[in-house]
Amino acid sequence: MRETMVRHARMPARRQLRTFVSLAVGSQGEGILSVLSTIALVRTTSAAEAGKVISAQSLASVWFLLCDPRLEDAAQRYVPLQRSRDGGGAALFGRLFRWDVGIGAGASGVGLLLTLAAYLIGGVSGDLAVLLTLAIVTAGATSSTGSAGAAFALTGRLQRLGRVRLWCAALLCLLALGGLLAGGPVGYLAGQAAGALVTAVVLARGALRSVHSVYGPPVPGAALPTGLVRFSAKASTATSVAAASESGLLVLAGVVGDPALVTIIKIASAPARIYTSLISPVASMLQPRLAEAAAAGEARRIKTDVTRSSLTLGTLGAGALVLAIPLAGPVLGLAYGSSYAQTSIAALLLLAVACVKGGVSWSKVLPLALGKPGWRLAFLTIEGLLCLGLLLLAARIAQEPIATAVAFGWGSLALTVIGSAFWFLALRRLVVCHD
Repeated sequence: MRETMVRHARMPARRQLRTFVSLAVGSQGEGILSVLSTIALVRTTSAAEAGKVISAQSLASVWFLLCDPRLEDAAQRYVPLQRSRDGGGAALFGRLFRWDVGIGAGASGVGLLLTLAAYLIGGVSGDLAVLLTLAIVTAGATSSTGSAGAAFALTGRLQRLGRVRLWCAALLCLLALGGLLAGGPVGYLAGQAAGALVTAVVLARGALRSVHSVYGPPVPGAALPTGLVRFSAKASTATSVAAASESGLLVLAGVVGDPALVTIIKIASAPARIYTSLISPVASMLQPRLAEAAAAGEARRIKTDVTRSSLTLGTLGAGALVLAIPLAGPVLGLAYGSSYAQTSIAALLLLAVACVKGGVSWSKVLPLALGKPGWRLAFLTIEGLLCLGLLLLAARIAQEPIATAVAFGWGSLALTVIGSAFWFLALRRLVVCHD
């Protein structure tokens, strides 16, 4: 009996470990392959040409951040509730997913029309219009992948999601590199667009199959849950604001600086993106645990999970930073070219920012788990505005692109430390449930 109990007690931990490994490999693979694609782009073209491609991608990302409802948070919160109430979980997910796809397609059409209008009135050149067109197609195809990923989480198939994401990322990278060799920057974006379309179809089919196999066929006539629209508005806005940070900064860098500054910031951000992709599964796995603890009124359990994740990721971040200090310059120089080795200081500063944020990665999901998305929305809005202001200030006090990136890195690190302190101070007030 005791051995059976121990074996059953260990199974969830083993399952969580396998899930983490699968998601970490998938997200890490996506991050590394994205960096490899950028390396190939920079190596094959000039800094100015690479900057134009990155600027087009950033503009497309910003456009979809304004239009994309990002309904994955609503799906994870309300689909299980709907299933327990009237068995309409599958119908609700299908409705949310169709909305996500439809809004993404509509935003793509409007974005393409705006690009055409800008070209016709002379607002953008023909080359930039082509790059923007391909970037919009890519961003539009990936706009519904978040909702598709939510289906795998709802059905307990996150391990499979990690594998699918890795294979799709590899395909996208191969198509982008093949396009780069065949057609330069235009071919690079065309390959990405083709890969994004394939990824969207694969994830959509897998998502719908998973939901129908676990939740059963959709029940017609199911009503929308109360509070879904209000929750979705706050949660999706917060997610969009968070995702807009990197894209908005790159767009602003192209405005206040030049394409070379865009390329420098993109390169300097590479180590931080790789580290963030490594630890991102932690937040995904924490969300259901925190939501369950909140529903049960177990404040101590919430604080225990928060403390453990902070200590674990804080230690991991410190180790990653120590390891990166002697390697940043040689690795960046080897990967992008000797002229880019000087970006190592900015890269280390932005990596430090990612490490500090990793220590409070629970702040991404705790407000959602507690049904308080407004906290995260307010914080991310203030943080995003301050980051944009820091870049403007850095561009004013430093003329050279590398110096601008270093100044921005120092400011971002200071801002992140203050923001992390805020979340720890707010934890007691945020957790209103009782032991």
